[in-house]
Amino acid sequence: MKDAVLKILERPRLRNTILIEGLPGIGLVGKLAGDHMLDELNAKKFAEIYSPYLPPQVNIQDDNTVKLICMEFYYVKVKKNDLIILVGESQGITPDSQYRIAETILDLVEEFNVKKIFTLGGLGTGNITNEPKVFGAVTHKELVDNLKKAGVVFRGTGAIFGASGLLLGLGMQRGIQAVCLMGETHGQIIDAKAAEAVLTVLTRLLGIKIDMTEIEEKAKETEKQLNKMSKMVEEQRKAQERQQRFSDEVPLYIR
Repeated sequence: MKDAVLKILERPRLRNTILIEGLPGIGLVGKLAGDHMLDELNAKKFAEIYSPYLPPQVNIQDDNTVKLICMEFYYVKVKKNDLIILVGESQGITPDSQYRIAETILDLVEEFNVKKIFTLGGLGTGNITNEPKVFGAVTHKELVDNLKKAGVVFRGTGAIFGASGLLLGLGMQRGIQAVCLMGETHGQIIDAKAAEAVLTVLTRLLGIKIDMTEIEEKAKETEKQLNKMSKMVEEQRKAQERQQRFSDEVPLYIR
């Protein structure tokens, strides 16, 4: 198999096209958001990428048949823009494969005159919050003000790894405007609450509405996990304080 094999199932006629990337990453934030968009917008699959740089596995489906792991492209026509939504079960497993697959993705979407890219992911802070912020990064300064109005927070420094970062950097080299939206997440749990926050901002920017009921239910489960983690952290802190007080009270004898 070549580095990245593109399988075209259909060549839809699209206009004012925007690419939305929702691949797995920190907290599975991007994947949860991308999968939810597919379900709610009834998007149609039109292409797949297969690569030896994806994990060497097949996934067992509901009907007990197997499917070789791949990345999938879906399209949907909405009000102002047509959308291409990229999802999958994994990203490239080596640094060079990330570049090769990202270039293949861009080669395909350029055929549909994609003018803007939104990549979706999580920003792991190690902190526990029930009201996650959505952080952003852009390829062009003129995008910042509009994103701030939509509620996006800019930190000013940092790095974005994997497809969410490379599609920005490599897309910029091709003259494509791109935005990364990152939901604030602890980093150690599957975070539907952060995905919900990202989707809320994204749909606001796209000027579309989707039913958020299902992801809201998943977000409630995330909140329960976060509350449990918060209690555990607090109990550990109190135990450490008790241990410290005990150590301070025990007299030291020097012989």
